[in-house]
Amino acid sequence: MQRDEFQRYLREVRGQGESTVGTFLSRCVRLEKWEGDLDALFDRDRMEDLIDRLTYSAEDERQGLQPRHNVPIRGDRRKTSAALKTAASAYRDFRAGVGDPGRRADSAGRKRKRAAAAPWPDWPEPSEGDMLGPARVLARHARFLRPDIVAAVTEDNARHASEWRTLLDERGVDPDIYLWDKSPCAFPGVRRYAGSDEIAQFRKRATASAPPPHCLTLDDNDYPKHLWAFVFTGKYFRKRGPNRYQLAHLADHKEHNNRWQEEFAADGSGNPPRLFGLFTSAANSAFVPAAFLRPTDFSPRLRALLLRHACRLYRNVCRVAPPPLVEKPLAEGEWDPDDFEWAAPVGTMEHVRTFLEFRRERVTELAESSNRPR
Repeated sequence: MQRDEFQRYLREVRGQGESTVGTFLSRCVRLEKWEGDLDALFDRDRMEDLIDRLTYSAEDERQGLQPRHNVPIRGDRRKTSAALKTAASAYRDFRAGVGDPGRRADSAGRKRKRAAAAPWPDWPEPSEGDMLGPARVLARHARFLRPDIVAAVTEDNARHASEWRTLLDERGVDPDIYLWDKSPCAFPGVRRYAGSDEIAQFRKRATASAPPPHCLTLDDNDYPKHLWAFVFTGKYFRKRGPNRYQLAHLADHKEHNNRWQEEFAADGSGNPPRLFGLFTSAANSAFVPAAFLRPTDFSPRLRALLLRHACRLYRNVCRVAPPPLVEKPLAEGEWDPDDFEWAAPVGTMEHVRTFLEFRRERVTELAESSNRPR
């Protein structure tokens, strides 16, 4: 966050007093602690996803829903979320140069170059030795589903493969994206929204001129949690997960700037299909302590460690990623998951059959409600 320039903007452009400036800055610091660097979020999507998740309506409050952002709130969830949203919107306006002719944000949201600006210092990153301690703590606390649960999803995909591949194909969706051989994808046809247009469409703030491509429906982050919710509560996910833990995706499931070449090796048979099927994959997620969520987002070493562990944990029950992707061999100096102490896989099979019935009905409903012709 550009603290000094943000404060100048609040004082000189928006005419705010010192008390308000301090309040806005404090809220933005709090947002960065739980949501990540605000400049990075602006550069990614002009903070639209964050601001959208900070929206908490009176209806949400009446239904007792949890806020969709990551900032912990002990008091009034609606008022606090609104206050954080106001601060985030102010920082977005600052970055976009709203009301300030001296600032410009280009159309791609890239950081502006400043004439005569001194370069930032080049601080050293934590060494392998520095990161090893946190990695060992993370391994002992990361929660992966038991392999027999992942196997049940994989086997059910095989049972429905012919039906669901035809269903997707008839709606213009490449089945290989979701239903590769031994795929553990929990909801074929569901992917995460991408970009401001799809976010607006998902939130019903804009009308799409055509159905979203390569899927039956878009999602924010509920569908990847339904299997976990059934395993532990016997019900579908209802906006509340385990206390102080958050779901982490292990391999990149998005299309833009996808990191598959960093995360996997290829067997030489060509490039993979789009990796949207990893979004709801039973083998591509783990619950990690909230304190480690951002490190797994921004530390390739920690992400690689978790992903390699998943590849080995599930190697006998599914194919974690579509062909031609396979587990990336260890390079010299990289951590071997077998050298770490891992928490035992979690869950039971008690409610898995109920989940499989739920998802079969849901996939059918999504196909029937799709705007694409059969």
